[in-house]
Amino acid sequence: MRTKVSASPSLLIAGLLAAGLVLTGCGGSNNAEESPSPSASPTASATPSASASGSASASATAGPQASGPADGAALCTADKLSATIEDTPGGGAAGSVYRDLVLTNTSSEACTTFGYPGVSYLGQSGTQVGAPAIRSEGAEALTVTLEPGQSAAASLQETRPENYGDECSRVPVSGLRIFPPDDTAYLNISRAGYGCSSENAQLLQVGPLAGPR
Repeated sequence: MRTKVSASPSLLIAGLLAAGLVLTGCGGSNNAEESPSPSASPTASATPSASASGSASASATAGPQASGPADGAALCTADKLSATIEDTPGGGAAGSVYRDLVLTNTSSEACTTFGYPGVSYLGQSGTQVGAPAIRSEGAEALTVTLEPGQSAAASLQETRPENYGDECSRVPVSGLRIFPPDDTAYLNISRAGYGCSSENAQLLQVGPLAGPR
């Protein structure tokens, strides 16, 4: 004869409670794996540091300054200047002549200039003719501040048109047109002579302005 064994209610309750604890433990493990770690926070890594912000600000303001007036003086423009050509002792050379191009501050305030003036011949009609002056090498350009009445001078070499023969296409000229450095306005100097209408004949060469004097 078989004996039927029945589980007591207390044993059944204990088993159910144990199963519930196991299920709860498995669910907590899944949540822990899905949570991001603090080191992977995108907000923290994307925030610029104070030193980076300072460097950006400094690089935007500490670059080389644009060329401009020295000591607060205005630029020496054509409306503040007069221009003349002066012969220099012993200025003659084989096939060319050296003279000084002189710019004088005729205004009532100081002005400053730097670099090479532009120089071209003027035809009889008053328009530019031939090739403009090239810049001479070997002299250093310096900032020159001119008080009222002071002058700055640049060496001007003029090659004789005859040196180029038929390539020159020689024409009479009425003078020179002078552009102060960094200025689109100009000054005209009346000075009759001859030049070359050909752009291939390079008659003029100019140096940087120096002074004051």
